Amino acid sequence: MESIASRKIPKARIKKIKTHPRQKKKKQGINVTVEPDYKKLYEESPNLQRTINKDGIIIACNQSYARSLGYSKNEIIGKSIFVHVAKKSLEAMRDSFETWKRFGSVENKEVIFQRKDGTTFPVLISATNIYDNDDKLIGSNTIIRDITDIYYQRKRLQENQEQMKYQYYQIKKINDLLTITEKRYRTLYDKTPVLLRTITTEGVLTDCNEAYAKALGYTKKEAAGMSIYDHAAKRSINDMKNNFETWKRTHETQSSEIWLKRKDGSVFPTLLSGTSLYDEHGKLIGRTLALTDMTEIYEARSKLELNQHQLREHYEKLQKLDSLKNDFLTMITHELKTPLVPIKGYIDILLSGNLGALNEEQKKRVEIIRSSTNSLLKLVSDLLDAQKIELGVLKMSKDVHDLAEIIRNAVNRMKPNLDRRGITITTDLEESMPFLCDSVRIEQVLTNLIANSLDFCPKQDGRIQIKLFVENGNAKIIVKDNGAGISKESLDKIFVKFYQIDTSITREHGGTGIGLSVCRGLVEGHGGKIWAESEGLNKGTEMHILLPKF
Repeated sequence: MESIASRKIPKARIKKIKTHPRQKKKKQGINVTVEPDYKKLYEESPNLQRTINKDGIIIACNQSYARSLGYSKNEIIGKSIFVHVAKKSLEAMRDSFETWKRFGSVENKEVIFQRKDGTTFPVLISATNIYDNDDKLIGSNTIIRDITDIYYQRKRLQENQEQMKYQYYQIKKINDLLTITEKRYRTLYDKTPVLLRTITTEGVLTDCNEAYAKALGYTKKEAAGMSIYDHAAKRSINDMKNNFETWKRTHETQSSEIWLKRKDGSVFPTLLSGTSLYDEHGKLIGRTLALTDMTEIYEARSKLELNQHQLREHYEKLQKLDSLKNDFLTMITHELKTPLVPIKGYIDILLSGNLGALNEEQKKRVEIIRSSTNSLLKLVSDLLDAQKIELGVLKMSKDVHDLAEIIRNAVNRMKPNLDRRGITITTDLEESMPFLCDSVRIEQVLTNLIANSLDFCPKQDGRIQIKLFVENGNAKIIVKDNGAGISKESLDKIFVKFYQIDTSITREHGGTGIGLSVCRGLVEGHGGKIWAESEGLNKGTEMHILLPKF
């Protein structure tokens, strides 16, 4: 762009100035004759004009010059030209002045002037030389143009150019980044193991990645231009059409299972998903689809379905076997219990002496038979109860009973056995606690728990304590002993049917592991909970029962 300094201002050369008879002025040693017309032009010129001698002293100026700098003409005449130059241009002005004195030429010199009030403005200086009669340079007539508008336009232009350069750099940077990103995504598109294809709104392939072409047995060049229906298995043509039409209508790709057809005619399952493509005006132009090969998943699914079918068959067989087992257990317990009842009756008659007196040895033997019969009868009863609980057919006869009375009955039933073992039992019972229950079954639970404590308490100094109280509106029963205790690992297992704690005491007293499972079934049948607490082996056990009051 053309600079301000390159714009030439025509100069006039006054080689010799002679004295005019009508008008003569003498200023600072220079005789200058001024024609009236020239003087008027000089004074009224919109350009700033001044006349200086060779020493840089102003000997004349026009009104525009004085007004622009904020001085009167009288304040200006006789002052150095450097008084009106801003500090930032002083050095350049001095260089130009010295150059003018040596070579007599100043053209379009850009300088910053300073007004009387200290403000500055840019000007363009061109000097017309003044010579004496001997062609000696004695001064100059300087034309000064205020170029403030041009200066700031140029400054804005420069700023705009800098801004454009910066924007160009940023755009180039973004473009380079986009190029790099495009290459990366192109590489990602081509090399990803997922099958990718790009199609038009007519369903024509415009691009695909290597995995897609390889999976279908085509080259990328062969695949381009083919219809999506060329690659769809017959079974998925309708699904593909529905998916395609829905996408064109909603611009959304619904994930769906699609079977693809290879070049050799074989088919395989895929899961289709995708994203829509738009032009710069937001018009739908196509979509990129990702098709995940689901062959392995389908094979695994088939194996899973086969396994499920086999498991179902095994389960049905096990159910039949379990049903047969339950029927057998029910039958065998009934059959075992049937002869035990009369046996127990005859033993009681023998011990009563109604059939004749027994000697001590006979009584001792019969007592052993009675004890064994009672144990066997209890085992059979527990087995029968456990079976009924498991099948959900155990019947209960519920009525309102006093829990404290039920507990006392259980204690009295077990008292002879406790006394024989030298075990002390104490009770702390809250009275008048009515409870809707099957009193026989609750007493059965308590008798079972007392019997367990009896078996595991130490001889001579064994202690059992039973408490009954109200807790949060529920009846709480605790049966506590100072017996062998239970390990932390076994606390949750002791209520499982047939589970037995492996201890010397267990081996000594025997047991089937049925009693506590029956207790749990009976308590839960009343809507309650039962659990055990123990600090560990040889630290005693607490059996907790929580029953809801009606």
